[in-house]
Amino acid sequence: MCITAAVFALSVGFAYWSGENTARVPILMYHNLADEGEPGSTISAEAFEGQMRALRDAGYTAITFSDLEAYVSSGAPLPEKTVIITFDDGYQSVYDVAFPILKKYSMKATVSVIGVFYGESTYKGKYFLPITPHFGDKESMEMVESGIISIQSHSYDMHHYIPYEPDEPRVGILRRSGESREEYIAAFKEDFGLAADQIENAVGIRPFVYSYPFGRATMLSERLLREMGVKVTLTTSARINTVVKGVPSSLFRLGRLNVPGDMSPAELLDLIAV
Repeated sequence: MCITAAVFALSVGFAYWSGENTARVPILMYHNLADEGEPGSTISAEAFEGQMRALRDAGYTAITFSDLEAYVSSGAPLPEKTVIITFDDGYQSVYDVAFPILKKYSMKATVSVIGVFYGESTYKGKYFLPITPHFGDKESMEMVESGIISIQSHSYDMHHYIPYEPDEPRVGILRRSGESREEYIAAFKEDFGLAADQIENAVGIRPFVYSYPFGRATMLSERLLREMGVKVTLTTSARINTVVKGVPSSLFRLGRLNVPGDMSPAELLDLIAV
């Protein structure tokens, strides 16, 4: 390539990745809502409401992943100040506590559920192993029909709690020791299929967003998810994302900002303004 052509190509590339073709999107990560619990993954109703009020008053619009995918695939416009709100695991408190607050402040959110815990209050149905309760079909349908909540996947059974696992637990979606590539591919596809069928049967919409258990992703898992129709994948990397019109790959391995229970509304606004 001659120097002139190279310079032209670079200029075109720079223009393509410039502000008019990109969107800056912070994604917030929540889990459970309660007055007590692990501070890194539990937030009180009062604190959560204060944050939602602050986002609204600061002019932020909580968009959905459908909105984000439409921006990338077809250039659909996004609000000037966007944020995406996510909840992992599918705790009952999302329905009982977060859902009414989100409605009050006109904020939309995505909940990624763990299939094997869906509607359960014990670990995989074992009555002697209690877990924080998770919502089920009734709550899912009400939330989805409201237009406030989208239900997506956090795997079916690849989010193991090590103390409760009698056999060698899988570390997120990673391969087990001694597991062949072929065995892993079959297991991963089966797991996603079970989760996707469960969600589709519950709310009539097949998931297209995958929240990685413990945030761990691989090149193989990304390829497999794309083959199965997933358009967005989420990690736990603490960063604000830049997505690009016409570049679907910019929707994969998105970072998220964990919101601890002791974060003030002002601190949250500072976090996403960086």
